[in-house]
Amino acid sequence: MPSNAFADLSLQQLKQAVTIRERIESLEKELSRIIGDRPSTAKAGTPAPKRKKRKMSAAARARISARMKAHWAKRKGKKRASKPAPAKTKGRSPGAPMKDRIVQALKTAGKSGATVKDLAAKLGKNYANISVWFHTTGKGIKEIKKVGPGKFAWAS
Repeated sequence: MPSNAFADLSLQQLKQAVTIRERIESLEKELSRIIGDRPSTAKAGTPAPKRKKRKMSAAARARISARMKAHWAKRKGKKRASKPAPAKTKGRSPGAPMKDRIVQALKTAGKSGATVKDLAAKLGKNYANISVWFHTTGKGIKEIKKVGPGKFAWAS
């Protein structure tokens, strides 16, 4: 067990140490008053006062947005900064043309079927996209049968 430094001091030495400590504290207060800092007795863990959150005007946000759109368009090699959003059409979903193309490819492949890799190459799509399509959308089409590992056929 480490020995306590205060246990070995006499009563007079303790009183002298307390007096010196009080003088140090009063001098620190006076110094902080002169300098203009916070008093040294403030806790180190106290947070600084929060700054007000600045609000950006709508015009400034629009300018920044337009500049970033132009920047990304330039990086992607586009001529225009932004193009008009396509109008939403009712009816078919954007995935429907892919379904038609896959079904048509399976029908032309015949009973032996086609591999996902071959279909991806034929349709110009990513292998992973075609594979995921078969395991999600393709599952709901009863005419599509799995005839081997990674191989599907149109059974009608």
